[in-house]
Amino acid sequence: MAGDYPQLLVDRDVIVIRNGQNEQTRVRGWLAGYDGPVPTYRIELAVREGNYICPYTATGPDMFEALVRLRRQLEPDGLMIAVQGSRGDTYPSGMARDMGGGMRVYVMRSGRSAGPDDLVETLDDASPDQLATVDQQREAAEAQWTEFRAR
Repeated sequence: MAGDYPQLLVDRDVIVIRNGQNEQTRVRGWLAGYDGPVPTYRIELAVREGNYICPYTATGPDMFEALVRLRRQLEPDGLMIAVQGSRGDTYPSGMARDMGGGMRVYVMRSGRSAGPDDLVETLDDASPDQLATVDQQREAAEAQWTEFRAR
């Protein structure tokens, strides 16, 4: 029903790293609605630049993809958002994206398949030393899949 959207899913403080310095800001994420059967998720973040607030927003068919698109905007500005979905060793499965809206990702561990105990919330806090760029994260996921298929 059109009146039920947008649905606020996440509204919390997060850390953004800029030049090795932590800055606290707020991330908000919604299920914005549907385009036919396809959901639209929206994520937004505002970062202070001197006396100004710079908003970043992105949408996607799941929350993880919306986060990826947000990170693609942040990375050229030297910013990284410290959430589980930005770690170099996390990635969602197709089912986590289709059935769970990309709200959870798997922690990938070398030498074994991910299971339910490896699921973490995409927008929960992560340690800054665990973060990676979008490209580094995708390369790690592809390497994990290659290793899994070789077994």
